[in-house]
Amino acid sequence: MPATMTKQPIMPTADMQWRARRIAMQAAKLADQARPMTRRAARTAKANAGNAAVWAKPAVGRARAWMAVRAARGSVSVQESVSPRVSAMLAATARRLDPPRPRSRRWPKVFAGAVLLAAGAAAAAAMAMRSRQHAMPRPVPARKPASSNGSQRATVLNPEARNQRTMSESEMNGLSRTR
Repeated sequence: MPATMTKQPIMPTADMQWRARRIAMQAAKLADQARPMTRRAARTAKANAGNAAVWAKPAVGRARAWMAVRAARGSVSVQESVSPRVSAMLAATARRLDPPRPRSRRWPKVFAGAVLLAAGAAAAAAMAMRSRQHAMPRPVPARKPASSNGSQRATVLNPEARNQRTMSESEMNGLSRTR
């Protein structure tokens, strides 16, 4: 049997409207009666809330101080135990992720530069030694005086040579001697 076929008394619309108005009027009367009571309750609640705040303020302060100490201890504990582990783990991961470094190619260049510098210094030293040998005349061995009587005098072939002989060796070739 379908649900629409049930035998229920049908209420006329006018009756429903009258009942709804009556309920609304009762609700309005109750609301008017409740208005002063709600105002009184609001004032009482406001006053009691102030008293509750005054009462709770020291308790909240003590709770905050207790929690601050616990938080400070916890932060030190985390810093000393967890933080180094996390830091070491991150550093190890970074090393693993970092690509391998290319081999340095600077040392072969430095070595080649040192070899070139040494070769240049050796060449300069060889040139200096060679030019020194050409610039300085070979030492002439000293002559032994003739072992004859002092009656013989040497004849000077070039009288100007005596004047040139007084010049020092360094004045002649432009080089100085330190000995």
